[in-house]
Amino acid sequence: MRKINLISLFSAFCLLTLSCAEKQNDPVAVCENGRFVGYVEDNGVLAFKGIPFAKAPVGELRWKAPQPVEASDEVFEAKEFRVPGLQSYDEGEPASHGELSEDCLYLNVWTTDLEMKAGRPVMVWIHGGSYGWGGTIDPLYEGKYLPAEYPDVVLVSVEYRVNAMGFIDFSNVPGGEAFPDTPYLGILDQQQALRWIQKNISAFGGDPDNVTIFGESAGGGSMCCHLIAKGSEGLFRRVIPMSGDIYLEHTPENYAANGQAEKLLAATGCKDMDGLMALSEAELLKGLNTDAGVKSFEGYDSKVGAFNNWPMRSDERSILPTDGYKALLEGKSKDVDVMIGIVADELRYWAHLQFDASNTTDGPLAGYYLWAQGKVDEIKQIGGKETARRIDECMKYIDPDSDEWDAKHPGIWKYTEIMNNYMFRLGSITIAQNHSEAGGSGRTYMYVFGKGYDKESFPEESYIKACHACELTYAFNNLAYKPGAPYDPVLTKRFSNILVNFARTGNPSIDGVDVPEYDKTDRSTIIIGRDSEIHVEQNPLAKETELLLPTFYDYFLKK
Repeated sequence: MRKINLISLFSAFCLLTLSCAEKQNDPVAVCENGRFVGYVEDNGVLAFKGIPFAKAPVGELRWKAPQPVEASDEVFEAKEFRVPGLQSYDEGEPASHGELSEDCLYLNVWTTDLEMKAGRPVMVWIHGGSYGWGGTIDPLYEGKYLPAEYPDVVLVSVEYRVNAMGFIDFSNVPGGEAFPDTPYLGILDQQQALRWIQKNISAFGGDPDNVTIFGESAGGGSMCCHLIAKGSEGLFRRVIPMSGDIYLEHTPENYAANGQAEKLLAATGCKDMDGLMALSEAELLKGLNTDAGVKSFEGYDSKVGAFNNWPMRSDERSILPTDGYKALLEGKSKDVDVMIGIVADELRYWAHLQFDASNTTDGPLAGYYLWAQGKVDEIKQIGGKETARRIDECMKYIDPDSDEWDAKHPGIWKYTEIMNNYMFRLGSITIAQNHSEAGGSGRTYMYVFGKGYDKESFPEESYIKACHACELTYAFNNLAYKPGAPYDPVLTKRFSNILVNFARTGNPSIDGVDVPEYDKTDRSTIIIGRDSEIHVEQNPLAKETELLLPTFYDYFLKK
């Protein structure tokens, strides 16, 4: 009797709480795992933040596949971001600078109407950060601006496990056989979020049959994982990989060479999985920030967390096939619409951020110059003589703008362009042509974003141009990201309109720009120019493609 009375009192309290929320005009979304009370943003968009899409991956669920939420009719406030997952501190990743937690499997929703009208498209954002860093709390991903411009769109952003909590291999650690999913937990987290969205997004006015997933960098790589991963089938209708593709995966051999598991054991003093499972959250975080004594593969950090891994590709050990490009060609996602994009000067981001341009003993960019030369030599070595010959031939045709940096470091931007090709452009082209040739109903498009930073506006960053991630303020219609920055408001609306139109209908065409589908004959590509103009160009950078594309596939399989 006492138990029944307590339940009755609790139910009455929930109803009273809900009633108070309604009286305050706070929006309420009724989902399978609770009634979530959001709020109205200052621009009128309805926001719901910190909604759990899986059980907290803590305690016995640490390093385990995400578990579905339990049904509930409780009332929860959903008005604040939850903190990002555990990761080492990184100067360039704002999400790593504050509070962090293992309990991180939450998502956020922005919408203008809780009623589903005319199949309102859903856009699901997966953040980047090399699979090792980042979080939805990053102001770059502010979600209130896109639905304000396009009221028929429901926007979702997803938190997932990163770094050693989301991508690590314990197969050689005693007891590690009980944790088989660790090399791709972050991808499983994203799948679980998409399953939750399928069941619950109608509560926010979204159509579960019209879901587009999009992401940049590791988020773009995640998009390509979902095109080929077991368990991702049927969870979305369209995909926009931005500056990330199947290239951003590791083999078991890559994991062994990286050795993050061994470095984590050494940093924490553990000998086996029992020891790692007994660590507190604070001890784990301290371990990730411990100096490993050597530099990571990118050459700029020596913390254990800097040895983060990418999702494992392996026919025997992963939800991802060893050869994802082949899987696409064979039709794995032939009925899904795909629009893949890159920016024109991807690797200049690394020149700016990953190496300190002003405090090297040999002058600005000296460290990056040596790193870039070394990376191109590494590509030649892995690819073999024919790859090396084609790279040397291609260097003759690359004609970057001459500047003071090239005068100090001869060929710096030619080396950078070779890296742009092998790390971003060639893989994206391979995805586009393989998907288009698979013969399904899914459409294929490609874009190159060239509007970047200029010397007049950013004199201290004059060389980075259209670098990695420069398009995200435009994609999110987020002109407030850097107050005073000279972002083009017209281009912002036009580029975000390309993304939204693709999400709406599978066709990215906008007023004045009719976009044909991509195929390997014409290679029709949307070009967002340095002058903010948008047009379609056939086979851009044709000579680079002709020389380097034949070497890419073999290089990918060997790297």
